[in-house]
Amino acid sequence: MNNKRRNFRLTFAAAAVLLAGIAFFVVSILGNLPGARVDLTKDRLFSMSPAAIEVLKGLKVPVQVKLYITPADKMPTQLRTLERDLTERMRNFEQVADGMLEFSVYNPQDDEEMQKSLGAKGIRPFQVQSIEKDEMGIKLIWSALTIAYKDKPEEVLPQLLPQSLASLEQDIIGPVYRLTRDKAPKVAVFGPKKEIDRQLAMMYLQQGMQPPEPQEQFARIREVLQQEHYEVVPVELTPMSPLPTDIDLLVVMASTPLNERQVYEINRALTSGVPVIMGVQAHEYGYAPAPGGGWSINGQDIVTGVEPMLAGFGLTVSEDHFMDSAMEVIDLPREVNLGGLRMQTREPVRVPFQIRVTESQMNPASPMVNRIASLFYLWGTPVVTDAVKMSAAGLAGTTLMSSSDDCWQQPWSEGPITGQMINPAGQKMLGAQPLAVLVEGVFPDTWAGRAVPAWPGAAEGQPAAGAAPVTPKPGRLMLVGCAKMFDDSVLGAMQNGLLLMNGVDYLAGSQALLSIRAKSLTARVIKPVDAQAKMFWRLFTVLLVPVLIAVFGIVRAGMRRKEAARYRESLRRAGAEAR
Repeated sequence: MNNKRRNFRLTFAAAAVLLAGIAFFVVSILGNLPGARVDLTKDRLFSMSPAAIEVLKGLKVPVQVKLYITPADKMPTQLRTLERDLTERMRNFEQVADGMLEFSVYNPQDDEEMQKSLGAKGIRPFQVQSIEKDEMGIKLIWSALTIAYKDKPEEVLPQLLPQSLASLEQDIIGPVYRLTRDKAPKVAVFGPKKEIDRQLAMMYLQQGMQPPEPQEQFARIREVLQQEHYEVVPVELTPMSPLPTDIDLLVVMASTPLNERQVYEINRALTSGVPVIMGVQAHEYGYAPAPGGGWSINGQDIVTGVEPMLAGFGLTVSEDHFMDSAMEVIDLPREVNLGGLRMQTREPVRVPFQIRVTESQMNPASPMVNRIASLFYLWGTPVVTDAVKMSAAGLAGTTLMSSSDDCWQQPWSEGPITGQMINPAGQKMLGAQPLAVLVEGVFPDTWAGRAVPAWPGAAEGQPAAGAAPVTPKPGRLMLVGCAKMFDDSVLGAMQNGLLLMNGVDYLAGSQALLSIRAKSLTARVIKPVDAQAKMFWRLFTVLLVPVLIAVFGIVRAGMRRKEAARYRESLRRAGAEAR
């Protein structure tokens, strides 16, 4: 017995030593090999996109990327792995770039000279909450990154946090692509200013004051494009501010009436092959506090002047009131009287022409919209396409996004909006309607055979200037039945700005940026549930599940009673046989 026990111990010890040696050998060999990772995220956030690989492999001159970060031992607990995670991702970029991307890490925590240099670049330490054992406090940390290429101004990412890892590829490769391209695309932006109301202007004049200047509505479009390093040229489509001849893209926000010559210039750009993004606003709504509470809403028509040109392409932006059950809430300011004191409050308003467009309503085949989760389509209308007319003109259209199935229209009427008009009960639902389309082909000259319109204010009989013939070329038009969603007050809502940037990237030829931006984390939203579905799930959870549990219990109790009866019967028979 003792020999068997001793042999077992010796065998066990030898096997343990052998296995330890094998494990050490395997770790030594595999430890020098590059690690393998599996990206399990639905958006493939941690897998390098083909466009990013192409950008990095195409570098001809080294790009310097510098990470300025507080050491891990001085970081709050939740940020101690940040340097390691950022470095690991950057080493992957460095490896793909084959030496053309130089990455280095610096600690500015105790280096005053470096801190001054970083402050001049707009990089400063920031506060984060720190939880250490049983203490909670605030720590001042550094976590920033700069990207330098040749003598161009550095790109700066002033704050990097763990949540930045999901969009790191876009944040790094995007600036690298913009810095290293030979020429920044040139984008002309036509965003008309909003004229002051005539009655208000008369009030100013009666009081001996000059009315305010027209207000900018689309200044943020220019700011967003400039941040993405596009060369932006604001144009007014006048003799003093015409369209440049070397633009790569034209953005038109038709939210006020355009004169005939302005529409002619837009048509010439399309015919000559210049891509155009156009938002058309058919009407607007004004909100005013109602005396008895609530709000009175009035519709105001806008005849933009682009309607005849679009009709020549087989396109129409509906002018009727357009309602959708997928509504969005907006907060409006309102004065209330509390004990003789007038106070400013904000009141939520929810009406069906404040439309929310969700991910399920985007065209999944289009890179322009397939990663957009939600848009605020404020006071917009559908884009109607005439397939026969478009085909005859040699144009092809693709729907980019649609309304929900539960939408309806009311004939246009200027003035108050009634409760019956916005009530979905009894309305004829139209099904999904196109809200934005991409049209491609050689756009016809809708002024063919007609005289070139003169600029407003030109002397009668004076020949129209700047009307040299153009050579028709294939072009593209992104037409959206809403310009309001891109104005300064709404562009930042949901992902309206992302839709604009995707359109610019796609049409201006920067499609590599578009595919990289599409990898950003999708902000998914809960899809709206109709009343019937709500009732079904309510009955299912409140009634059906308890009933199923009760039925199961009754059936199970009956089965157990039968089993007990059979068992007692078997015992009785066994006792009878024994006697």
